[in-house]
Amino acid sequence: MCKKLGVTALVAVAALFVLHKLDLDSYLKLGWKNTRHNVSQAIPPELKLERLRDEIARLPAEERKVRGIIASEMVEVKKLRDQIAESKGNLDKKEAMLKDLREDLAKGTSFVTIGGEKLAREKVEASVARQWESHKTAKAALKTQEEVLKAREESLEVAKAKLDVMQDKRREMQAKVEKMELELQKLRLAQTQHNIPVDDSQLATVLKLADEVNTQIETQKTELALQKGADTDTTVEEALARKAKTDQALKEMDDFFGGAKVTKKD
Repeated sequence: MCKKLGVTALVAVAALFVLHKLDLDSYLKLGWKNTRHNVSQAIPPELKLERLRDEIARLPAEERKVRGIIASEMVEVKKLRDQIAESKGNLDKKEAMLKDLREDLAKGTSFVTIGGEKLAREKVEASVARQWESHKTAKAALKTQEEVLKAREESLEVAKAKLDVMQDKRREMQAKVEKMELELQKLRLAQTQHNIPVDDSQLATVLKLADEVNTQIETQKTELALQKGADTDTTVEEALARKAKTDQALKEMDDFFGGAKVTKKD
């Protein structure tokens, strides 16, 4: 059993090797491509138009899905925009507060009053330094959020443009299908009007027989003309031969009778 499987595997590998070497796989692919093309061409246009209408009818569902995604993204983008505006407002307030504290510290007093509480200068300086570092981190995070917002807004505009194109193309295809259906109806009507079944087999028989008769007549006429030409040539040759014989006899007589000349009468 194992031996048979081994032989089968070797045969399969050899076949694949031969196909690769002869590049037969390319011919097989080409044959399959041509077969698919021929099958596609055999499908009547009415059936293809029906399928096309079904495919177009599915487009609104896809558009609704895209609109849902866009609507959800618009909500998220608005929330992010509001968050950024709020964070920016808070940072501006924080920055103004830190500015005031720094100005108070710049006066050089040993104590700073904050909210009615008198605090030591060193404690306030440490607190301001920590808040400043936190403020810088918050500003960096805000900048990142603004960049994200810009990217999402641009992506949202691209999505809206694609949705508009989808809707326009769907309407365009609907109009195109209606036009193709009208053209196909006109074509089928014209084919019906011109494809009137006519049995012309008898006429073909008559024409063929007439051609045969005409060919026979022309052939016999040609043979007759050739025969007449041959007869005429023979008659001329015979006449010339007789004249030459007569002339020879007259010459011999002249020589015999001492150069007598025959005078021709006018």
